[in-house]
Amino acid sequence: MAINEKLRALHDVKGFIGAGVFSPNGEFIDGDAEVSGLRMEVLGSVLNDVLLGAQQMTVDSGFGMADFIQIDSDAGIMIARAYNKDGKHYHTVMFLKPDGNIAMAKMKFKTVTEALAEEF
Repeated sequence: MAINEKLRALHDVKGFIGAGVFSPNGEFIDGDAEVSGLRMEVLGSVLNDVLLGAQQMTVDSGFGMADFIQIDSDAGIMIARAYNKDGKHYHTVMFLKPDGNIAMAKMKFKTVTEALAEEF
């Protein structure tokens, strides 16, 4: 099953805007968006950098390695998760409208992120 097919499981989350997969270096691998004009490669790459910064900060502060972040803004909700197991390392991102179902998004997002491992 291809990456985009696995990401489609997120489409039924209320408020879904888009989702994508990035390398740890912020390179866009695959993804899609339901809202025209969303620049997944740019927005996802920036979110990827924020995730990397959060990981470094939590390690430096002795809080352990972070693998998930959430950013809320007037335009919506952005979440990112790092997968780094068994020699496979990638980051997934998801964007929701402000009134999106964040609880359902987090549950499905974790499942999809883990299922993507078989694509790497």
